Amino acid sequence: MVKEATQQGVIQDHNVSISGGSQDVKYFISGDYLNQKGVIKGYDFKRIGLRSNLDVNVTSFLTIGTSLFLTSNNFDGGRANLLLATAMSPYGQEYNTNGTYTIYPMSPEQLYTNPLLGLTTTQIRRTTNINGNGYAEVKFPGVLTGLKFRLNAGYTYFPERRGSYIGRLANDLNGTASSFNASTNSYTIENILSYSKDIKKHHFDFTALYSAQERQYSSTTAGSVGFINDELGMNNMGAGATQTSGSYRDRYGLNSQMGRLFYSYDSKYLLTLTARRDGSSVFGANTTKYGVFPSAAIGWNIINEDFMKSAKFFNNLKLRLSYGKTGNEAVDVYRTITTEGSLRSPFNGISTIGVAPNNLGNASLQWETTKTANIGLDFGILNNRINGSIEAYQNKTSGLLLNRALPIITGYSRVLENIGKTTNKGLEITLNTQNIAGKDFRWETMFVFATNKNKITNLYGDGKDDLGNRWFIGKPIRVVYDYQMTGVWQTGEDVSKQDPTAKPGSLKFADLTSDGKITADDRTILGQIDPKWTGGLTNTFHYKNINLSIFIQTAQGMTRNNTDLGYGDETGRRNTPAEIGYWTPENMSQTRPALSYNNTLGYGYASDASYTRIKDVTLSYVFAQSVLDKLHLGSLTVYASGRNLHTFTKWVGWDPEQTTYSRGSGDGNANQQAFAADWTNNYPLTRTFVLGLNVSLR
Repeated sequence: MVKEATQQGVIQDHNVSISGGSQDVKYFISGDYLNQKGVIKGYDFKRIGLRSNLDVNVTSFLTIGTSLFLTSNNFDGGRANLLLATAMSPYGQEYNTNGTYTIYPMSPEQLYTNPLLGLTTTQIRRTTNINGNGYAEVKFPGVLTGLKFRLNAGYTYFPERRGSYIGRLANDLNGTASSFNASTNSYTIENILSYSKDIKKHHFDFTALYSAQERQYSSTTAGSVGFINDELGMNNMGAGATQTSGSYRDRYGLNSQMGRLFYSYDSKYLLTLTARRDGSSVFGANTTKYGVFPSAAIGWNIINEDFMKSAKFFNNLKLRLSYGKTGNEAVDVYRTITTEGSLRSPFNGISTIGVAPNNLGNASLQWETTKTANIGLDFGILNNRINGSIEAYQNKTSGLLLNRALPIITGYSRVLENIGKTTNKGLEITLNTQNIAGKDFRWETMFVFATNKNKITNLYGDGKDDLGNRWFIGKPIRVVYDYQMTGVWQTGEDVSKQDPTAKPGSLKFADLTSDGKITADDRTILGQIDPKWTGGLTNTFHYKNINLSIFIQTAQGMTRNNTDLGYGDETGRRNTPAEIGYWTPENMSQTRPALSYNNTLGYGYASDASYTRIKDVTLSYVFAQSVLDKLHLGSLTVYASGRNLHTFTKWVGWDPEQTTYSRGSGDGNANQQAFAADWTNNYPLTRTFVLGLNVSLR
């Protein structure tokens, strides 16, 4: 079925731009068209983009400019279902004799419907992004030289439209239509006053900002079920027997003030002081909506010191220290208000609209704050053939905006609160080297390394963990908490002292409590979901006009639950990849259970998700100036690249980074925090090959 649901993906991307002007007037106009046919049938995407920039020096002291862009995105079309395609038997019959799709290709088995049925549905998914920005900048003359005022204004209009009709060909005998229309209107206004002054060896820069943002969102929905035929689809929703409708609207606002002073002495000693004040409408009535976030940074250009003049080995050496406070307003609008949702229920034989608890508000919510300390060293040696930076940081976050679990008897399952504290410590290293710098041949390398260690230092002030949310004091924020698998029970092994319910072929788990049985108390932290460290290595080779770039990416120390291993074969009805395998008395596997194994404990099959990937390889040729002169061109480059060429990993499945959503309302894997996902919308990471041509006209 995978072969029938997939196809050769093709992407076309065309760009053209025009720029020019005079000393006082500069313009830029560009257009973009992208057409993508996805590797899964029906996953098509079209985008049209237009952009224009204009900058005008009206007078010697006044400059104005505009930036406009429009993007139209089209995701229309029904889609094949990758999850069903991989699960179904390859011997299923997906077509009827008349060429239509069979509803149940594995008939009489009705566990799976045809993964191609989605192609018979009508699906509309369209968005448009219209964005306009303008600015005016005034430079003051005379005694006010160095003083500038800039006004920035931006407006965005973002309409969305979605529609769907699922009919008889897709196994919906009633016919179901839906329509969704929404729009977002937002604006931003910034007033920026800056002043720059030099007094001998002293340099001052001062910046003050006041900005205001507002966003308004509104949406309407409609649904209809029960059509006598599929002829009109979603174009006459009034013909449905049962109709529903709904609407929603919200508003968000943010005001900000900022002051920043930068001072340097003799380009050696640098000081930056910043204070920012932000007020957000998302916070509650019982507390201030504003937060104040100061920061300070100092820098020392060691390379400019007199004692470094004789140190020819160094070309750059700078030490940086900073400390500051930042805020996070990660709260949806109206979460501070207790709200109820409408529902329809029978009352005395009549369908009646009532209300039910929806959101438990918290009017005391305030800014989540993070205090950050950072130390960094920038360096360059051997005529800058080796340069880079080393940075170490520590973040301490308090008042995290998190959902606290509540007993369901309260009528609510959770409430958003400022709870807990976390710390993050990390190290980042960037290194650029010119390994060979010959006349015809050059070789450059860029290396990036980053490691981060986070942990929860406090939750509710009582020193207790939160098992429901998988939060543990002293441990990383996102962890896999499950049973510790130690193997598979083999024929003849005594299960009575560890897991009396086990049979040969059952998974063997560690009895951490030593009570002779496997219970929920035997669960433990098996690893963290986020990588312990990441890295990237880019090697670029130049030979005359030929350039070759190779980028390798890696992420290590990740543990994730693997849903592909958890499916089993669903009592002989699911097609599983051969590499998954299963236990038999003959092969005595120690990693996979028997086909008859019933995973009653809900074990998530924690697996090592570390990987190293050949992310991008690009080969290009830049035509020489002599050729360009003959062709009357400004520049001409042809290139070919391959992306996601190969991944080295122990992970079983499509990709260790990808979350594959299972059947049901969500992923079913709380450890990965993949909430309420659409299981029909799985799409794999793809290997891509690109041929390109860049042409610049004179």
